[in-house]
Amino acid sequence: MTSATPPDPAPIAAAETDAGAATPEVATASSGPRVAGTVLLLIGVALLWQAVDAGIDTGVPLGGPTLAPILVTGLWVVVAVAYLIDALRKRAADDGPADLRSWIRPVLLLAALIGYAVVLKYTVLGYVLATTVFVLAGARLLETRPVREVIVRDLVTAIGLALGIYLLFTRLLGIVLPAGVLPL
Repeated sequence: MTSATPPDPAPIAAAETDAGAATPEVATASSGPRVAGTVLLLIGVALLWQAVDAGIDTGVPLGGPTLAPILVTGLWVVVAVAYLIDALRKRAADDGPADLRSWIRPVLLLAALIGYAVVLKYTVLGYVLATTVFVLAGARLLETRPVREVIVRDLVTAIGLALGIYLLFTRLLGIVLPAGVLPL
């Protein structure tokens, strides 16, 4: 009678390791929103730091032009923190890897933002018209309902936002924005 020796576990473990290496684990949560939230937060903090630093030298008078960057970048940081917290909470709810189609809207929105900056810098369209077109484009890119249901709301919002910001900055804060072809 021969005694049975147990098989050497090293070849089995090596086979399992090789098989595990051949099939990489698929990520279940997209890291895009977390990365975007982190980048937005870092940029917002850097801009807020610069705005506060610029305001220290000149003082921060209520309604003066140094207050606006501090308010805007402070709000930016608050929104970025809220977005990052939301992205961290939702990461477990994502059921699959990120699809390439999920990047189409953000890329188009970035292209619209670059186009908006170019139009403001190099054309005579002016702030109000350029901002109205940009807000409408952004609303269409982010909206899922048909145009006929929301076009009036989007137009009123875009025109009101563009005019409101223009008047706030030019009249109240004394910051010059391009008037363009409109006699404002």
